[in-house]
Amino acid sequence: MKKTLIILNNIGSPDSTKVGDVRKYLQEFLMDPFVIQIPWFFRWLLVYGIISVFRAKKSAHKYQTIWEEKGSPLIVKTSSLQKKLQKVLPKTPQKILTNFEIKLGMRYQNPSIAKALESFPEFETVYLIPLYPQYAESTTQSAIEKLKTEIVNLTKNSSIDMKDKSLKVLKPFWNHPLFIQSWVNKIKKFDLTKYQVLLFSYHGLPESQLSKNNFCQFNSACCSKIENANNNCYRAQCFQTTGLIIDSLKKAGLLPEKLKIETTFQSRLGRTKWIEPYTDLTIENLACNNESKKILTMCPAFVTDCLETLEEIQIENKKVFLEKGGQVFDYIPSLNDDDEWVQNLSSIIQDSNSFQNITLVQKQD
Repeated sequence: MKKTLIILNNIGSPDSTKVGDVRKYLQEFLMDPFVIQIPWFFRWLLVYGIISVFRAKKSAHKYQTIWEEKGSPLIVKTSSLQKKLQKVLPKTPQKILTNFEIKLGMRYQNPSIAKALESFPEFETVYLIPLYPQYAESTTQSAIEKLKTEIVNLTKNSSIDMKDKSLKVLKPFWNHPLFIQSWVNKIKKFDLTKYQVLLFSYHGLPESQLSKNNFCQFNSACCSKIENANNNCYRAQCFQTTGLIIDSLKKAGLLPEKLKIETTFQSRLGRTKWIEPYTDLTIENLACNNESKKILTMCPAFVTDCLETLEEIQIENKKVFLEKGGQVFDYIPSLNDDDEWVQNLSSIIQDSNSFQNITLVQKQD
């Protein structure tokens, strides 16, 4: 019987909160040419000579504030998602995939994509599931290229015939009705009448990465065009995700008329300009306004809670908001391993239209 390998991919995490492990993670992460898009030599100087030297200790402390007994929250929750999917996926009505095995494959550190591919010769088809709803070179494309690199390394000195194998990747699912439904049902658990602002915070990117799209104007009018989102424009996909969730809440009669909606971008690094508006500056401004002192925050770019949501949003930004005069700062947890999300993701995976083929032509650094 034909056997299928499904790789659940996420960004990854340090192996521990020790400074050495965090430094190792930062070095692998930031040396990725899809993350810092400058020539290799200058990237090496920046990462090994500056960032990993001065940032590792500070980052280690941040990880310590969110670390769970079983380890990194991102790894723990993604592992739980994997186990639940293995049980639920065969029971979905479509049953396109039957004889399969689900493994974790983090883009950086462990458990790695290389580890997930150890039994590659046994499988006829490999499905890569990047858990990034919106497309970005630094996430989705980086994961695809890493998978291709590892497969090339496995097959170049072996008798494995790639003509007998198929590689597929899950398309960005920022607008999939089941993804939107999962978030809407999370929001339903909160009484929106208690808040003045519903803030959507997405991971940021340098503007230089988006400027590769010759239509990108970095404004709301441009991002509101569905064709731009469909052209893999990250900022447009983020704004469209917000819009789809808001539309669903309106149709369900759950959105108070006076509730203000904000879409922002977090986690910027360095001095170059990143896509705006910035989450931290927006939160500071909201705290100073009497009409926005009670906010509810969510992060739909993160399927799984991690450092950026648990520490940056729930600890760091919440502290700033309250210190600047804000009164209420609540956070809607990510989809994580929620049973509804497990069921919905299973249905997405069992739909052949959710995937596109991968070819083994690698982008050079």
